[in-house]
Amino acid sequence: MAIDIRVMVRIPEIKPDLLQELVQTATDRINLRLGVSEFPNELESIAVEVVCAMYNRKYHAGIKSENADTFSVSFVDDLLKEYEPDFTRYLEMKEKQENANRGVLRFL
Repeated sequence: MAIDIRVMVRIPEIKPDLLQELVQTATDRINLRLGVSEFPNELESIAVEVVCAMYNRKYHAGIKSENADTFSVSFVDDLLKEYEPDFTRYLEMKEKQENANRGVLRFL
């Protein structure tokens, strides 16, 4: 899957087992959010960004906000929430494609 390669470009030090787990988790969660069983290739970029975010917060799981002098850490509760507009557009596009030929009568 191209997601693995794209993540390794961004995070070269990631271990293969962890990478595979994060990719599987991200794609599973996106599939559940969309209500599909097969991961859509059009959403690979979102999966790459989600995997990178998951990796970056692996040592800080559960932190909502933390301040130390001028350094601040804060994580969103739902990593996929910021991609809701993209998911909505994808589902609308998919529905439009499925409905493109409805109501069309073709003679052979």
